[in-house]
Amino acid sequence: MDSLTHMLMGHALGALATTVTPEAGPGVYWAAFLGNSLPDLDVPVSLLLRRGITLHRTFTHTLAGAVALTAGTALALRARFPASSLLLLGLWTLLGILAHLAVDGLNLFGVRPFWPVSDRRLEVGVLHITDPVLLLMLGLPALGAAAGWNPVSWVGSSFLVMWAYVLTRIRAANRLIRELLDEGARRARIVPWYSSWRYIAETDYGVEFGRWHRGERIVLETFPRWEDPRIAASLSDPRVSQFLCEAEYPVARVEAHEVVWSDALRRLRADFRPLRIPVES
Repeated sequence: MDSLTHMLMGHALGALATTVTPEAGPGVYWAAFLGNSLPDLDVPVSLLLRRGITLHRTFTHTLAGAVALTAGTALALRARFPASSLLLLGLWTLLGILAHLAVDGLNLFGVRPFWPVSDRRLEVGVLHITDPVLLLMLGLPALGAAAGWNPVSWVGSSFLVMWAYVLTRIRAANRLIRELLDEGARRARIVPWYSSWRYIAETDYGVEFGRWHRGERIVLETFPRWEDPRIAASLSDPRVSQFLCEAEYPVARVEAHEVVWSDALRRLRADFRPLRIPVES
């Protein structure tokens, strides 16, 4: 998710921590708040190492990383708040980190929580990187509490309401997939687009990309099956073979003197780069 959403999540979880465990003092607020932000430390680390953002959602977005970050943060906070329980500091830090990982696993980028044991990526795909409903759900109670319009407990409650919203998104995605399959799609994938939806469906004729508007399905783009002989010729390239193993919805089009392979799903990600194979006209 975007940084603002994570900060608001951390603030809401911190408010919940101080409401549930008031005897622990202000340390638990900072434990929850920092815990929800710490996994994104991999971004500045990646930039400092001149790796761009290639390290983002790697080691700090794993269960092993969560344990290491929790231990270090809890000990540092205990030094700053000696009256706070080390156990509670560790617990709220860990909850913050796990909440961060869970939300990141709800969008198209996903996370690999079991690395280095497994490289399997968990990716539910029901939240956009920036969801305006989620921002309002977390932001309005925080602004209201800061202005004195509502109690701080509302801020903590917004963290719980957020997960109810996530459940409604999961149910909506499952319903829309069933509709696509009932209408003849071989397989389909729902893609979050801010607070609305896009879809990708594989049919007998190719791959279809579209959106829903007021309950109606609107086709935005179609990718026919690979009937062009230049596309067929590109299949002999080992790079294409590797791409087809990794792509979920592979599609191809011919441009000038090259075949451009892309993934109808992954191309929606900012880090996706198509595979270009030169061919004879």
